[in-house]
Amino acid sequence: MTGKQLLKKANELPLKPGVYLMHDADDRVIYVGKAKNLKNRVTSYFRKNSEHTDKTKRMVSKVVDFEVIITATELDALLTECSLIKKYNPFYNIALKSGSGYPFIHFYLDNGFPVLTTSRFRNAKGRFFGPFLSRQKCLFIIRLISRAFKLPECSLKTRKKRVCLNYSIQRCSGFCEGKVSAADLEKLYHEICSVLEGNIDDICSSLTQQMKQAAQRLDFEKAATLRDSVNVLQELANSQKTPVVQNRHADYISYKTSAGKTCLFMLRIRNGYVVGERADVFDEPYSSELLQSYLSRFYTDNPDLPNRIYVPQQEDWFDLMNEWLHGRVSVPKLRPDKELLEMAGRNASERMLQYEGRTARGQRQLNAFCEFTGIEKVQTMELYDISQLAGADVVCGMVVCSDGILVSDRYRRFKLGKQEGNRDDTAYMQEAVSRRLERFCSGDEKFMPLPDVIVCDGGLGQIHAVCEVVASFGFADRITVVGFKKDSRHRTKAIVFADGKELLLAQDHEVHAFCGRLQESVHRYAIGYHRSLRDEAARKSEILSIRGVGKAKAKALFDRFKTVEAIKKASVEELLSVSGISWEIAQNIKDFFEQ
Repeated sequence: MTGKQLLKKANELPLKPGVYLMHDADDRVIYVGKAKNLKNRVTSYFRKNSEHTDKTKRMVSKVVDFEVIITATELDALLTECSLIKKYNPFYNIALKSGSGYPFIHFYLDNGFPVLTTSRFRNAKGRFFGPFLSRQKCLFIIRLISRAFKLPECSLKTRKKRVCLNYSIQRCSGFCEGKVSAADLEKLYHEICSVLEGNIDDICSSLTQQMKQAAQRLDFEKAATLRDSVNVLQELANSQKTPVVQNRHADYISYKTSAGKTCLFMLRIRNGYVVGERADVFDEPYSSELLQSYLSRFYTDNPDLPNRIYVPQQEDWFDLMNEWLHGRVSVPKLRPDKELLEMAGRNASERMLQYEGRTARGQRQLNAFCEFTGIEKVQTMELYDISQLAGADVVCGMVVCSDGILVSDRYRRFKLGKQEGNRDDTAYMQEAVSRRLERFCSGDEKFMPLPDVIVCDGGLGQIHAVCEVVASFGFADRITVVGFKKDSRHRTKAIVFADGKELLLAQDHEVHAFCGRLQESVHRYAIGYHRSLRDEAARKSEILSIRGVGKAKAKALFDRFKTVEAIKKASVEELLSVSGISWEIAQNIKDFFEQ
């Protein structure tokens, strides 16, 4: 549809609350929004409006159609919007980082065994707590909690079906032989979750009471065990920072806007202790809608709701959000809460300064690169590297540098070898760049925009091959192709151009450091992807060693569960749902992984 047709369609919408979904030319959902009044909201996109942000203007330029879902109330619209964003992950809705790279504590139950581990990604079943400032801090807390609650120290690989020495010396509760009932396991799960949420005082008080009761019954052995658990938990409490303010169980969210960008900072306080923080930088100025979207996304994905959520100023969506979050959102009135919100604001300013510092440093290095090479107007660079082992699991990593800063969410990777006759890195490089440009030409938002410079991690042969691909797509005037040449110690030595000219990087220290950083990043990314594929292939081949599982049954298992880890965690009943898997084979699979 044209802009006029879209406006006409929008003018026919009812004056009711609901959700709207914007579609692009490939019928992909690129934006999901809610509205108290669908007609007024949707028509505003297609009228000439100077108040639209650059991001909104780009989104509207891609819209060819939209659909709406009418809801009974504005709250229903909000809840529907949250679920649809989670389902479609639209390109133009705000995306939250997973803890800004900080580690989480991952807690889950595995066939009756409580498991505590660390993770930087919240992409598995179970509960995640954090983020924490370091992995060492996570491991320290895990160690103390394991001691306090007598959790098993054996790993999945070493786990046995009988108790070990740790049970005999009372360092484990004996999960292997079912010494812990289902009711006790559920109670234990909730207690550990409570401790990880910061409720140490409540657990200590409960355990102290149980200790006194055991002593009164003359059960001194149990009393001593409970005493030790209390001591360990108090050690955990003492390891935390001094309480910021007593009896606070809240999130404090503030912001800083600079140069058209916004940093939203969240300070998480549980029982007076700082248990986490996060900072997200968005490529748009602050608005009331941005903050509301941030809260909606965060508290949809994060079940750890505090008692209060404090923000800097009153917004017109307070009533709606409080209907959803049970009255938790407000502006602080008491002095301690105002001071904590001010602390969040200072942190937002500091993070924005750090971001701008990195941006300024990156821009300075990029300008030095342009001056050194004579390439003008470079904003985006894409670097490619091939990784393989004797022609097996050939992959290419693509790393993106924008304004001198590596942008990890724009990294892409390719499995290669689909084109016949590919036998060397030159042909593989050609295939990778060709597929990347094809995705751009098809209108794929994930491969936009085009780079100004493509860097091959190879010699003149790769450069010429990529130049041919670029020219075949008609981008020869828009994209410059160069290569990074290495020395005998695999360090970046020179920049190579298509005409054979070489510029030795030793002539400019800053450009040398910049190019070396980029080359090391793409090398790590490519080889990391290659190793993951190789490891997964090795694990898949393991399946064939299970008695009764051949190639056909292995294929059926992977069609159903996708990964080895999912097969490992599947129950016997779930395994039986796979075609060709009998009860005997399902039991063989379970026994194989348990052993």
